[in-house]
Amino acid sequence: MYQPRRALAPMEPAAPTTPQPRVSTGPRRAAPTWRDHVGQRVGIGLVGIAAMATTGAIVLGGSPAAAGPTPAAAQNPEFAALAEIPSQRDAIETARSAARPTLQLRALTTATLAESAEDMIAVTPLYTTAGLNLRAEASQESELLGRVEAGTVVTATTAIEGKYRKVTAGKQEGWVLAANLTDEVPVLPEGITMAKCSRGTAVEAKLRPDTIKIYRSVCALFPGVNSYGGWRAGGRQFHKNGRALDIMLTPKKESALGWKIAKYLVANAKAFNIDHIIFEQQIWTPGNPRWRGMSDRGSITQNHFDHVHVAIKA
Repeated sequence: MYQPRRALAPMEPAAPTTPQPRVSTGPRRAAPTWRDHVGQRVGIGLVGIAAMATTGAIVLGGSPAAAGPTPAAAQNPEFAALAEIPSQRDAIETARSAARPTLQLRALTTATLAESAEDMIAVTPLYTTAGLNLRAEASQESELLGRVEAGTVVTATTAIEGKYRKVTAGKQEGWVLAANLTDEVPVLPEGITMAKCSRGTAVEAKLRPDTIKIYRSVCALFPGVNSYGGWRAGGRQFHKNGRALDIMLTPKKESALGWKIAKYLVANAKAFNIDHIIFEQQIWTPGNPRWRGMSDRGSITQNHFDHVHVAIKA
């Protein structure tokens, strides 16, 4: 509903006010001059510079450097006089800096560097492309530790001196000619290969390199083998030292396959570094290269009717 506007009442003139005396609650302060403003800013700047210098000294383990005059102080004597006024903040920062522990930096010695370099030496599996002499030092005149046959997997380090590279072959460590090492699987004569077996590498655990070579080569050429046996703690020295492989077959039913494998091993006895072969109660050795009968040991497995047993030399 519409309401009529009301006329505003005329404003009465304000009563004259009598100035009241100002009650002082503390000491009177003069209004700051331009010098006071400049001095305050210069003091704050000096505090910041002192704090940065103190922090740098703590990190480096040294002592704070004395702050020099600012460019403004050098140009104006009044600024120089103000800069010399001691600041309460400077005193607080100096006390805090003294209470902070300094950072102790440990020197890196030559021995520490040598240990670090030793830890950084990497290893990688490589193949030998030829028969190599394993020597105690990187020299042709050095002591001969043994011989590594062609196609052997060695663990090569990054340590190289001249023509030689440091490797581990089996349980022996020494130096061989670096030019005869490759990361490619070598193509070896007479069906020998170092390509990984499709059955996996579980049986290769704790086997010597030559034993692994036999396993991979037989696996590639004779896929019908039932299974393989390798390292075991008990029994004769060959299995517990990783020097023997059992190629498991079905007795009688797979006798022909067993003899094919046995003859293949005989044909490559030198390349495989074979010590002896046993199958169906007969044994073959490189020193007497003909098959000879063995005494009855009491069971099909002990007489080797269900597997071809092959062992390598040490």
